[in-house]
Amino acid sequence: MKNLFNRAKFVMTGEAGASNIEIIVWISVVLVIATVLFVFRNAIMDFLTRATGQVNGLQVQ
Repeated sequence: MKNLFNRAKFVMTGEAGASNIEIIVWISVVLVIATVLFVFRNAIMDFLTRATGQVNGLQVQ
């Protein structure tokens, strides 16, 4: 396992295009998260509204 990590570290530091791959991966992750949030925005808002109602209904003793 340590050899695998060392090999991955060597490849990422030795390649000239490693930073480009990293940027592409980050952009892909951000786009996937943004797409999921956009698609499920109504469900998320409904959940937050219900949660707010539940929290507001709690009584502190």
